[in-house]
Amino acid sequence: MADKNEYQPRLYQLNARDQVINYLEHNEQKVFLLLLPTGMGKTFISTLIVEMLIERNLLQPDEKVLFLVQDRKLKYQIYAMAKSYGLANQGYLFLLDEEKTLPAQMTQQHADMAKFIFATPILLLNAITGRTRRIKKSTLEKVRVVIIDEILDIFAQSYGKKRPRNETIQFIERRFGNGRTFNQIISDLKQELEASETLNYEVDKKRLEDHVIREFSARNYRLNKKFEPILNLLNLLNHASDRIVIGLTAALSQDAKIDLLKTTFGGDQRVAEIRPVGDDFEDHKPAYRLQRIRVFDDWISTIDGKITTIKRLLITPLNQAYSTLTGRPKIPYDRILLFITDLLAKKELQQKLKDEYAEDDQKLDRILASARAYLLMTVARQRLLESTFPSFRTFIHNITNKILTANSEFETILQKIAAREAEQAPDKKQERLLYWLDRITKEGQQILVLCRFVDTTKYLTQVANYHNIPSTNVHGGMTGAMQHARISAFKAGDAKVLFASERLIEKGTDLPEADTGIYYGTTLSLERYEQSLGRIRSTTHHIKTLYTISYNQTVEDEKSLKRDTLFLELIGKKLGTIINT
Repeated sequence: MADKNEYQPRLYQLNARDQVINYLEHNEQKVFLLLLPTGMGKTFISTLIVEMLIERNLLQPDEKVLFLVQDRKLKYQIYAMAKSYGLANQGYLFLLDEEKTLPAQMTQQHADMAKFIFATPILLLNAITGRTRRIKKSTLEKVRVVIIDEILDIFAQSYGKKRPRNETIQFIERRFGNGRTFNQIISDLKQELEASETLNYEVDKKRLEDHVIREFSARNYRLNKKFEPILNLLNLLNHASDRIVIGLTAALSQDAKIDLLKTTFGGDQRVAEIRPVGDDFEDHKPAYRLQRIRVFDDWISTIDGKITTIKRLLITPLNQAYSTLTGRPKIPYDRILLFITDLLAKKELQQKLKDEYAEDDQKLDRILASARAYLLMTVARQRLLESTFPSFRTFIHNITNKILTANSEFETILQKIAAREAEQAPDKKQERLLYWLDRITKEGQQILVLCRFVDTTKYLTQVANYHNIPSTNVHGGMTGAMQHARISAFKAGDAKVLFASERLIEKGTDLPEADTGIYYGTTLSLERYEQSLGRIRSTTHHIKTLYTISYNQTVEDEKSLKRDTLFLELIGKKLGTIINT
């Protein structure tokens, strides 16, 4: 095949391929969950599997392979990889484009003649069932192999009752203890964190216990509404289906999702977990050097405290609504936003509350206003900590929610914004970021900066370029083609810094060209942290540093502590190596 010298498979990748082929030839399993840390070539392994299926006549000449990728940018990347690897020698590659550059009839013809189809779930569903059909159902019926990138994304969170504390402790001891009690696990964590230069203060043991228990309480999930229709259309949830499903994921810590996936697709008799082995596996596992850059700004920490006070007041009526709807006393901590979103969006929940509060016809309105206010304060905090002062100021000034405008703490926030604006105080986090960008790029290194907001990626790119730091950005507001072009420019070295929205870049986009990673803020989710850490392809033979820039004495600082605490001992050392410097 053309250009295959660029893709020389490693022994563990061949081992993963051979495990799948062996199952198909000698067992009943048709669904394969390929579990491999980020950056170790899951998509490449799936290509090796397809090639072997063709060679062994397990995939017939008239049968198709569907690459299903939720991320638009990644769709282009996987298509380019498959093309470079030489899959086109086995049949025509068709990329379903969101921009509809071809007439519908011509698109149908291209899809029908293709051996390999690359699409996102929603785009594919619309192409088949939309008013202007770009792919015929008869074409989809020829698909024999479905490769789903980040397959655990077919599930979404749901709120509900969580595992009791004692059961959670037992789970942690069984999963991570290696013979240690929960108390010993916490003591070891405390000792390790305090010995690391990522922290410079004593860790509170009780707080550490609460963080760990909260993270590993049982999680409830349901099928993702973006994925469910296409799964049904492909008949993949039918346990009698003869289609081969290859699911890729780097979210190795998501036990609840993995168990649910196996149940959904038919259990152990139909689903096999593929965990590669090989002499070179340990050499290529991820290695991490984690560092924290703490920014001291009393104004920021004061505003953060005001927001905390407001949210505590707002949660009381929301807990009452939750209790009325579920019979449980209060919303699980990590399901508050999910419950609020459902409460505001689902008319049936509102009707049930309205019926319950028939004697007080204004109570439902107060609860819904509190829910909206809670969401506003959540976004306000994100703007405060992870965006810019102008962004935060504008967001606050646009708030008209009467519960907030009547709150004394909110009034104080407005006053402090006016005072800071009059002082023209500098953005201290931005200053620290520019210092490190200038220092690192002058050493000849390239940097990936992960941001929460699209406008932050745009703004920081402008600021960095103004200070003569060659930069570009990529975010979800771009087309998939534009995203791919910007990333390619960074890979080529045309830009020394790539500012990227976190959700866009965290999955599937390998950036080994980046020598350093920087979080402009923090992410609380272990799954997202686990995914994004691997973007820069740091291994034991080429260790790279990932910095987190966060404000001291804020919720952001607490999130960073929780994330690194859990990752250091419970997650990170199972997936790779933690380097303390």
